[in-house]
Amino acid sequence: MIITILATIVALGVLVTVHEFGHYWVAKRCGVRVLRFSVGFGRALYTWKDQSGTEFCVAAIPLGGYVKMLDGREQSLSKEERSEAFDQKTVGQRFAIVAAGPGINFIFAALVYAVISMVGVQTPVPVAGGLPAETVTKTKLPAEVVSFNGRPMESWERISIAMVDVIGDQNAVQIGLRPLDSNIVNTITMPVPDDLIADQSPLVAFGVKPWSPPIDAELARVIPGGAGEAAGLIVGDRIIAVNGESVDGWTEFVDSIKVAYGLSTELVVERAGLRRTLIVVPETREGPNGPYGFLGVAPVVKSLPPELIRTVKETPVKALWVGVERTIEMSWLTIESIGKMISGVLSPENLSGPLTIARVAGDSASSGWYAYLSFIAYLSVSLGVLNLLPIPVLDGGHLVFFAVEWLRGKPVSEQTQMQGIRIGMALLMGLMFFAFYNDLMRL
Repeated sequence: MIITILATIVALGVLVTVHEFGHYWVAKRCGVRVLRFSVGFGRALYTWKDQSGTEFCVAAIPLGGYVKMLDGREQSLSKEERSEAFDQKTVGQRFAIVAAGPGINFIFAALVYAVISMVGVQTPVPVAGGLPAETVTKTKLPAEVVSFNGRPMESWERISIAMVDVIGDQNAVQIGLRPLDSNIVNTITMPVPDDLIADQSPLVAFGVKPWSPPIDAELARVIPGGAGEAAGLIVGDRIIAVNGESVDGWTEFVDSIKVAYGLSTELVVERAGLRRTLIVVPETREGPNGPYGFLGVAPVVKSLPPELIRTVKETPVKALWVGVERTIEMSWLTIESIGKMISGVLSPENLSGPLTIARVAGDSASSGWYAYLSFIAYLSVSLGVLNLLPIPVLDGGHLVFFAVEWLRGKPVSEQTQMQGIRIGMALLMGLMFFAFYNDLMRL
């Protein structure tokens, strides 16, 4: 819980500061007087002023921020003050000031991705251990996924992104697979699912199961308060049989427990060389495909062999290029995902709110620096894209007003702007409420 809270505060604090700094820096370059730079909303926790009179503030609610600039529409100004007012600047300058917030989010994401590429990261080679029933006989498994629609693939992360990209656009894709005991690449045709439901992994939607070394049904962890502990399971127990059926490895054990939700289930375990029988009642949990049984135990996991671990590390120049490419790719994926949610290809239940963001922040921070930095970079891209949506209240809405002003040669009337802002606020509040509702449904 502490890690989740700290990881969320750091991620949101950094991204809000970066976003607002974009507005602030360009405003100062354009000669606009900045009255306040706030990270967070609500009660001020800490404030200070610089020599130019700008008040910097850290507020209690870290879910956003703002840069307040001198504006003649909000107060009467002297002739000298008008030269420093936001509303007195050219439409091009105002456009640049507003666009700088989302713009710097993209720049920041590219730099983070570049740092990740330059430092280097170890990632498992994407080896498939299971495929959809209609394709599984067309190649020998396990096999490395070497290409997706002709594009080289080096990680499961890249494959998942490519999968989301084609859902709703194509009926089938070409997958290049190289069996681990062969150098021959087999290209197979795999059907594309019609949609992606909430919380469903793209790999699951496509029916692709990553391969891992066989895992014995030996317990390395028993969660306190779980159904496993209640039944008397302890660390070191080896599962021999479930309801009289012998178990050959962890996967068979999990499959047996999943279908036994809420049912009294007999386990034969080996402990200190002796066998004993225990009765467990797996907890019932809800998943994308319905209810399943959960014991709250984890196995002793074997490491991947060295030949199935890939180290990706780039030179500084190549890393910068990779950072830019990755930012463009993730930006386009975010835009496509929004469009697919509107069209119904992706379930609107995929829309996430602050609780899901906090959970992912905590999970990624616990997984290591690579996962956490990747999360921050992706969140920065999402913040940039969402702020550019043409919704009044957001930066994108203001940019639309400025574009209309530039085309017409005169500003959009204040009455029209206020009506747009009211509609935009209602739409934004509705989206926030729906996202928060989705968060609660995931708990």
